[in-house]
Amino acid sequence: MNVLNSILAEKPKIKANPYNTKEYRKKVNAASIAGSAIGIAGAVAGVYAMAKKGNPALSLKNLSYEEKDVLLIGAGSVLGGLTGGLLADKDKNNIKPKLREATQQFVGNMVFPIGLLAAGNKILDKTGFQLPQIPANFKYAKAANGILSVLPKIAVTVGALFGGMNIGNKVMNKVNNTIFKEEVKHEVEPEDFLVHADDLCLAANMLLKDAKSVSAITSKVLPATFIVAGSKVGMQTAEESKV
Repeated sequence: MNVLNSILAEKPKIKANPYNTKEYRKKVNAASIAGSAIGIAGAVAGVYAMAKKGNPALSLKNLSYEEKDVLLIGAGSVLGGLTGGLLADKDKNNIKPKLREATQQFVGNMVFPIGLLAAGNKILDKTGFQLPQIPANFKYAKAANGILSVLPKIAVTVGALFGGMNIGNKVMNKVNNTIFKEEVKHEVEPEDFLVHADDLCLAANMLLKDAKSVSAITSKVLPATFIVAGSKVGMQTAEESKV
């Protein structure tokens, strides 16, 4: 009887999860960041090579990105981060969350907003819509007219990027819940927009891509900002996807 009681009282030994250590997560995170960076570099090289065919004198610092170029860079970032994360992370439970995050990032946060942006700009250019100008020649009137001339494009750009992200994530929630057969709600919170440097940079690039001084800055900054999206894909775990 005493032997039976001692067996029942003995606590089951819980094996430590080898995939849940700081060292292991650092390794996966580093691989995800490196993979995303490599994917971005490859995409930028491809965009630059295609642009050089049309303009042999074009330098990388003056490269101006179109919507399709941004999608290509985004795809490179996501695929690179996903590849790096999958190669480094041996926990099979994290494969599905990484794949889900990849579709959420690319389709929800890139394809939808950039697609809406392209459509909005096309409609704006086709209709030639412009706000009425102030009929005056003094200094402040000229400054105001300058703002009024770009205001429609600003409205289209901001509306497409932020609205597209919300719509895209809602659509992808339903699609992914069906594909992966689990109910996970991936929402875009107001504070999330503060860390979307890629979208802010994209907005500046799309609004002022004809200005050489701005293009010189965005050609350097814009690709690097996509490393956040790709890295998040590779770092995604089963625990994080349920938060």
